[in-house]
This record gives sequence, structure tokens and C-alpha cells, in this order.
Amino acid sequence: MARKTNKPIVVGVDRSPAARVALEWAIDEALVRDCAVRAVVVWSVDVTREPPWEPVEKIRARHARELDGTLAEVTGGREHLPRIVPVVIEAAPAAGLIEASEGAAMLVVARRAGQWVRRALLGSVSSACVKHARVPVVVIPPSDEPWEGAEAASEAEGSENMAGAEEWPVDEQTPPGR
Repeated sequence: MARKTNKPIVVGVDRSPAARVALEWAIDEALVRDCAVRAVVVWSVDVTREPPWEPVEKIRARHARELDGTLAEVTGGREHLPRIVPVVIEAAPAAGLIEASEGAAMLVVARRAGQWVRRALLGSVSSACVKHARVPVVVIPPSDEPWEGAEAASEAEGSENMAGAEEWPVDEQTPPGR
């Protein structure tokens, strides 16, 4: 009889402390669910940071090395690990994560702190994922904010679908007031 494989957890990874916490959370959740983790870094050429003549392959290789380094930092010293598949995608961040999450059990992303101007002008990657992904999305708060599993699971940066969710503990089966 063929062994049933559980859908993987997709986690967006960058160099931020919150993304490291998101990766740790995804690894822990994958161990509980007995599934793989797809650690995804999404990149695009940023002409404000990279010279336009730099070959795309070189930029992609740098992102792959950074992902490998982050994975090594986060997994170092852990006794048990799920299967972790590193994935490097060239795309707009939200679009790449949403595409990578197709068919996954969930998408885990980090929310960055202190970037309200950028979010107001350009939009938030985590908000876009919450609004457009076809799988459940867990948003991990910045590492300087208190960690509460229920808050992380319900954080949707203003999503109408999640109004009042921060008051609904994860272990309850019905929302408050119902």
C-alpha cells in the first residue's frame, strides 16, 4: 500500500528576524503534521540595490546561498527536522508566495514592523497573501512584538474576513459571542 503524504507547509523566507521565526514555526508545525516544509525565497531584480549589468544567474545564486544560510542557522542544533525543500523563485514577493503555496497545507509569512509608509504606498506582502492565497495563511508578527499563537494565526493586517479573530483563541471551536 502506498504511503499517504501530507501536503507541505510553504514558508516565505528572507533575511528578517520575523522570517526566521516564521521558518521556526513552520518547522515545528510540519513535525506535528508529519509533512515537508517548502522554504521559499522570492526575489526580483532591484535596480536600486543591484547593478543592472549583474547577471540574473548571479543574483539568483546569491539568494539561494542566503536561503541555505538561513536554513542552516534555524535548523542547527535541532534534534528532529521535517524534510525541508529550499525553493528560489524570481517574481514579485506576494505573487511568488501565492503561486508557491498552490496545493500546500498552508502558507506561513512574516509581517515586518515599522514600514507603515511603504505598506500604505505599495501594499503589504503578508496582506496580499492573506487576501489572495487559496490556502490558509499564518502571519507571524515581528520579533519585537509579543508572540501569541492565536494572534499570529489571526493577524491579517485589516482583512475583513478576520475581524475580531484576535479575540478567538485557537483551541476554541466557536468564536466569542456565538
